[in-house]
Amino acid sequence: MKLWLKLSIFAVVTIPVVTGACAFAFMTYLKRTHVDLAKLTNPPAQTIVYDGSGHVYMKIGTPPSSLTYNQIPANLRNAIVATEDHAYWTGSSIDVRSILRSLFVDVMTHNATQGASTIQEQLAKIVYLNDNKTISYKLKEIAMGVQLGRYYTKQQILAMYLDKVFLGENAVGVQEAAMRYFGVNLAKNPNALTLDEAALLAGLPQAPTAYDPLMHPKAALTRRNEVLQNMQKYGYITAAQAAAAEKAPLHATYHQISQDAWNTHPLFTNVLFDYAARNGITAQQLVQGGLKIYTTIDPKVQKAVHTVFWSQNYNGDFPGPTTGTVVEGAAVFINPQTGGILGAAGSRKQGYTRLGIDRIFSNSSPGSSIKPIMEYGPAIQSGNWTPTSILDNQVQNFGGGYIPQNWEGPNGPKKVTLQYGLEESQNIASVWLLQHIGLSTGTAFAMKDGIKLTKQDRQQLGVAIGGMQYGVNAVEMAQAYEPFDNNGVQVQVHLISKITNQDGQIVFQPHLAVKNIMSPSTATTLTRLMEDVVDYGTGTSAQVPGWGVAGKTGTVQYSSGLSGNYNWVKNAWFDGYTPNMVGSIYLGYDTPSPQHHLTMSPLDPSANCAMLFRDITRLAEAGNPPEQFPQGPFPASQGLATSALTVKNPITGLHASWNVASNGVNLTWTVNPTNASSFSISRSTSITATGAGSGTGTNTTSSSGASSGSAIQIGSTNQNSYLDQSIQPGVTYQYQVQALGSNGRPLGNPVSVTFTVPGGQPSVSGASQNSVGGSTGGTQNTTGNSTGNSTGTSGNTGNSAGNTTGNSTGNPTGNTTGQSTSNATSNSTGQSTRNTTGQSTSNSTSN
Repeated sequence: MKLWLKLSIFAVVTIPVVTGACAFAFMTYLKRTHVDLAKLTNPPAQTIVYDGSGHVYMKIGTPPSSLTYNQIPANLRNAIVATEDHAYWTGSSIDVRSILRSLFVDVMTHNATQGASTIQEQLAKIVYLNDNKTISYKLKEIAMGVQLGRYYTKQQILAMYLDKVFLGENAVGVQEAAMRYFGVNLAKNPNALTLDEAALLAGLPQAPTAYDPLMHPKAALTRRNEVLQNMQKYGYITAAQAAAAEKAPLHATYHQISQDAWNTHPLFTNVLFDYAARNGITAQQLVQGGLKIYTTIDPKVQKAVHTVFWSQNYNGDFPGPTTGTVVEGAAVFINPQTGGILGAAGSRKQGYTRLGIDRIFSNSSPGSSIKPIMEYGPAIQSGNWTPTSILDNQVQNFGGGYIPQNWEGPNGPKKVTLQYGLEESQNIASVWLLQHIGLSTGTAFAMKDGIKLTKQDRQQLGVAIGGMQYGVNAVEMAQAYEPFDNNGVQVQVHLISKITNQDGQIVFQPHLAVKNIMSPSTATTLTRLMEDVVDYGTGTSAQVPGWGVAGKTGTVQYSSGLSGNYNWVKNAWFDGYTPNMVGSIYLGYDTPSPQHHLTMSPLDPSANCAMLFRDITRLAEAGNPPEQFPQGPFPASQGLATSALTVKNPITGLHASWNVASNGVNLTWTVNPTNASSFSISRSTSITATGAGSGTGTNTTSSSGASSGSAIQIGSTNQNSYLDQSIQPGVTYQYQVQALGSNGRPLGNPVSVTFTVPGGQPSVSGASQNSVGGSTGGTQNTTGNSTGNSTGTSGNTGNSAGNTTGNSTGNPTGNTTGQSTSNATSNSTGQSTRNTTGQSTSNSTSN
């Protein structure tokens, strides 16, 4: 007997036996399959989103509602059946042969894709299972679908399916979908849904995103017409009805639904869905699963971000467009201790679309905001460099024709301190520093800090100022700055802490990486350096009154530096932090071009980013007591190597004089070009000396019988003068004036002057200025009494230089009667002015 005949006989005998055995096994499995009917009959559960404190923040999906079978339009019921399961009304609940054939093919092909699931199976999958493609899940899906047929009629099953199926645009069920796409409330007016609209909805279950009429109208139109052809094929409509419906235009539009997350929290909802998708959680799971999502969001911070980015142009912070298209942006704020996202926005209101571009994950060059990470951080970490180390800032060729430029052009300082290089964002000095610490050292530090660098990036010095092949995004930059604000430790940035399903089972929980990026001392030094950036340098627009703010600006231009033909900017950054949170702000166009770009006028766009950081922080921290970093900024460096430690003091020339008309002490001073916004005036007192005083160049005033009291603040002003009328005759006052930035923090060092009022008339006994670090010029304090009788007014101005010790007798010219003698010990260079009216007064201030 031939082999094929033997195999045929064997198959005829064996297959029925195997089939019977499999059928018996399946029926046994079916009896053991449990179906929780309560889950099936309950309306679709909303997904609940919790904030970082465990409070309900928002709900995804509309409030639960169910339609009865008769409330669902007949055309919609028929369209679904014709497309999803055309044998639904006539097929048996248990078709063992079809089940086994489907499973056999699935096993042979190692997947579970044979045929489409029936409506009953789809309902079972929605309620009890997930979209797993394994054979075991396919078997459960089939078994549960069969079980449903035992407890409910086909009409009830179809109604429950249409109540729970996901139909795109975050709509669950035909009631919500009809409202979302067409503004039709089926519960109130089921006849308002037209045939072509019903066909469009029926075409969505298989691929809700691909056939989304708002995102892919052509694909949706083709799919709708396929559904109409199916309805005609299976006898639900006539050919004429199908043809007429196919001619109808696609008029689906987005309709807002009250209490929907996309309506109440649009910016955050976009970020949440994007973050979830990047972690393997689909939009369908979020809106359909009745999940509990525990996030790290801080409602106050998120409200601040939303307020600024949902406005037309909050506080004028956003730069104006060069064309009709507004510039886009992104913001991310995180908790530096936990890595949790506190607030975020991936777009502005003008460019917002549901599930559109989420720019917190959009990459672009970071510009100079990479400098603390790429060269200044690793330089300090090495222990070989300090804030006062000198960097070469001369225009030079770093090899291969690479000649970076500074923003001031060729006229800037040729030698700068490391502090000044970062504070004033000096490109040449920064590239020079990376070259000298070693390109591999800098890039290794940055990569450890979470910055993704390609092989090309790691081989060229342009990476020092943001020249990268793929760039970075706002989330990565916030994470990279986090160690500066957390003693050198980085905790992985995340938005979702965990997700549980309706049974309380954890379905997602991130495993957060924690890394030591740098030493605590390096983090502290970099924080102080970046406080300088905000207090004195390129980031002053980020100052928040009363708060410690550190950070760095970044501007990316079309040309390689400022020497190009165009002064056009691709994008801009400010990355910074307070003691409470780290923030990254990005501005730019999605497709930069000569038609879509920023400009350096009227502001460097990085200043706009700093302003956005400032206002979001100010709103988020409203009502909270201001906080400063444990150590304040370094004194502002002049930048030149010859005066690298020189303090750039906002105040010089403090002078005290008697105001006869107001009967008070008048203080005046000169303000240097700094960012001082106000001045604090303090005063201490002592009893005036009766003997002769002497000065030795120190901040002392001779006194008799009393010692100086502690200084107390007596006032403040935003002018460069102050009148003190709360004085007493015979008392010596030492005044101290301190410049303050807009954040309320001291700028530079205070200056002081001493003034004596004997018998109700003034006698200035000395003036002094305190300085820190290698100040140029001298400090002179003179205290002395002049004796003699004089009438009229006399004055004499002369130049003196040198060391004088002992008693000097001066014969002033003018209208004088009497003799004036002053005792002084001083080392001074400058001008000395003596005014006498009856009694001689010596008043001198050295800068």
